Amino acid sequence: MSRLRPLAALVASIMLIGACSTDAGGAGANSRVLRIGLSGESGALDPHAFTGNFLLLDAIYEPLVTYGQGGKLEPGLAESWTVAEDGKQVTFDLRDGVSFTDGTPLDSAAVKWNFDRWVGNKKFTFFRASQVISAVDTPDAHTVRLTLSEPYEPLLQELSIVRPVRLLSPKSATASGEFQSPVGTGPWKLISNSATGATLARNDAYWGTKPKLEKLEFKTIPDSQARIDALGNGEIDLIGGSYLAPITPVEAKSLTGRADVALLTGAPDVSIILGFNADGPAGDRAVREAVRQAVDTTALAKALLLGYAEPARRVFPPGVPDSGADLPLFFDQAAARGTLDAAGYTLNGDTRVKDGKQLSLKLLIPATPAEGQLDPRAMAAAIAASLKAVGIAVEIAPVDSAAYYDERAEGTYDITFFEGLGAPYDPSGSIVSLFTSGARAPLWATPATEGLVDKALDATEPAVRGAAYQALYTAVAADAGFVPLVYRPRLWAVRNAVKGFAVPPTDVDVELTGVTVE
Repeated sequence: MSRLRPLAALVASIMLIGACSTDAGGAGANSRVLRIGLSGESGALDPHAFTGNFLLLDAIYEPLVTYGQGGKLEPGLAESWTVAEDGKQVTFDLRDGVSFTDGTPLDSAAVKWNFDRWVGNKKFTFFRASQVISAVDTPDAHTVRLTLSEPYEPLLQELSIVRPVRLLSPKSATASGEFQSPVGTGPWKLISNSATGATLARNDAYWGTKPKLEKLEFKTIPDSQARIDALGNGEIDLIGGSYLAPITPVEAKSLTGRADVALLTGAPDVSIILGFNADGPAGDRAVREAVRQAVDTTALAKALLLGYAEPARRVFPPGVPDSGADLPLFFDQAAARGTLDAAGYTLNGDTRVKDGKQLSLKLLIPATPAEGQLDPRAMAAAIAASLKAVGIAVEIAPVDSAAYYDERAEGTYDITFFEGLGAPYDPSGSIVSLFTSGARAPLWATPATEGLVDKALDATEPAVRGAAYQALYTAVAADAGFVPLVYRPRLWAVRNAVKGFAVPPTDVDVELTGVTVE
């Protein structure tokens, strides 16, 4: 530019200003639009259903309580709250002057209308808040009081989740309660939504700090490598996260060293775990112990996840509140062989037998990864090879993804993969689904674990609660009830033109208030 003549420089400047003032797409066209890759359709953006993309729901709708860095709970649409001494009532003071984007005021009646759509609903028993709230009262227009059937310390954290607690305008449903359109109080509002993508516009009447950007353009690109290419050639500005546009470790490695793209990593919030069906061969603790000793989780993290993950040593990663203490790394194949020898499993060729029956385990996996999960096929093959080395045969059984969770619930496996729900659902949400028999497909549920789950959820003092969670983890580990494999990596990538983006506290939300595009 310094070599241009003055007139040419003036013309170039005018052209640049004109380009920055238009809504036309294209890399660098303006700084008001952020183009975001999306791995699949965003779905019907109903916060009280299970179909909408988490990140779009988070942009449109808000909760009473928000989940901050490190699990710190912060005010959302509730400016403050008070918990009764007996723990059985929580009173929320709503923010003044907040409205939904259709003009409907956010008042206690609107909050009660939203809560009545999910409290006590059997669809939402995966989180206990839906069961322990016995009444929702509105003493005045700015106050909401929840009465609980029992003290429940995780309530406030569970009120920060995305589905189904975010608040929808009551005018966005029919008189019979049927969802019609996505209208929230958030910093963004929906302009369009189709199979090819979605567009959100800034909510200029937003009660909080308004985003610097004017639009978010989500582009649906189902193929992961195609998303990487689109980022590289400037078609999109941002990808990543488990539920937005996941990046594989191989793809992350391909982005390192690029001058035009920044790769960002966040603290893990989910452990990938190998679980057992106690009704089959894995009902023998010696088999479970040998499996735990046979798998080299450090090698899994390095070889399959290319160093972007660490071997897991807990049910939940260290950054999750009340995740307890590290377990040892159990890998020791010589010890695994000794464990099986002592239990009477003898080698017959390459495979062990006992009482004339071959020791073989069926490893059930989805044929394609579920939303937010890593592809299980390579990890399944590595685990099968590790178990073969100590004389345990493995049948890898891929099933259609739609049928996988049904088959897991029916117990048609000996070993399979489990994950927690991730922040902000954990630990309270996942200990119920992982360690109680009433869950659809628990990881390891015994009378002892169920009692310990109740103690952890009922505890109100931080020290007592932490000890109760630790007692649960210790009991399951003593049963050799699971094998912690790796912590799931959290990977994001942005073009260098994007400024102000940081990895969000969870993979179900994204903070874009201070983001700009040069």
